[in-house]
Amino acid sequence: MAAQDLCENLLSKVKSSNLNFVVRETPYSVCIKVRKSFVKTTHIHNHDLELKLNDEIRNYLQMAAKHLCENLLSKVKSSNLNFVVRETPYSVCIKVRKSFVKTTNNHNHDHELQLNDEIGNNLQNNYDKLKSSYDELMNKYNDLVEEFEEMKTKMKKENSEKNKLMDRMMKKKYKV
Repeated sequence: MAAQDLCENLLSKVKSSNLNFVVRETPYSVCIKVRKSFVKTTHIHNHDLELKLNDEIRNYLQMAAKHLCENLLSKVKSSNLNFVVRETPYSVCIKVRKSFVKTTNNHNHDHELQLNDEIGNNLQNNYDKLKSSYDELMNKYNDLVEEFEEMKTKMKKENSEKNKLMDRMMKKKYKV
């Protein structure tokens, strides 16, 4: 596999990861800045329920995003490509040259490429599992939001009926 193909493979993994990222590509290198967070796909409208579930979901998603970044970094480090990595607690900036590190052992290079493919597959599998869990959590959350809104409407209706009955009772009491 050529260095260009490996760079394209890394780039496709980043693009399919659903992480926040920015890419700058030249004919000789690729600069990828990846935030250790997922792209926001939904906007939560119910503040009461948001406070209850938000911390759990946020922690779970932060751990998943960090794990994906770590897997991406290990893939880059074992790719045998020329690269530079700058990492902060919130993001990773990777500049990959579209060339291999000069080595004298081609057999080792082929083995590393095979390992890279395995790591890439593991990264994709982990992402698929996390995405499935995230989707499941969001479905549960949306069900709870819907249930909460129904309960709120029901309570308003019951309070209105209660107030009407109280008014009737008060009118009858003071008429007699």
